[in-house]
Amino acid sequence: MTGRLNFLADPGLAEAGARAEACLNQWLAGLDEADYGELIDPLARKVLHGAFQWVGADEGTVWLIDGGEENLVAAYNSGPRADELTGHRQPIGRGIVSLVFANERSYCENEIAAREAHDDTVDRKLGTRTEAMLATPFYFANALRGVISCVQLSREDGSAPPGFDTRHAEELAATGAVLDRMITGRLLAAALGLDHA
Repeated sequence: MTGRLNFLADPGLAEAGARAEACLNQWLAGLDEADYGELIDPLARKVLHGAFQWVGADEGTVWLIDGGEENLVAAYNSGPRADELTGHRQPIGRGIVSLVFANERSYCENEIAAREAHDDTVDRKLGTRTEAMLATPFYFANALRGVISCVQLSREDGSAPPGFDTRHAEELAATGAVLDRMITGRLLAAALGLDHA
């Protein structure tokens, strides 16, 4: 016994798989930005909250690329002012989340304000100051669809937050992979008429 599962594609379903993938891409391309948050269902939120808590983040955000691929849109935020941030559009080419999206590489920084690529638009909008940031590319339905980020904010007493490290970056990337499977599975079940919930 090798200890590895080795599933072979069913030739009879291979064509259906290609049609299902095309269906998912069509659905996602036609998704209205107001509905982006619906992709992050309660179970996905629970997974995100657990990861944000484990890494020591004050809050986190799921950013999804818009249909014109010009902006990353805040689809979900776990913070106390989520209503103010959800729907915010971060232009591609500005800020760390855009850099992560463009390079498809995770990012970990504990002195974010000192970085030239940092865009403080969200801080100014919410009246906060980001001290540390983690961000990782977010894939689902077989494509790069956005970024998951989380932050540590300045403390009222002026003390520095604990910061992030590579373990935290790995945890956030693993969380993205779990969400990929959850969302892609949910979409495939819907495309195949198997979502009997």
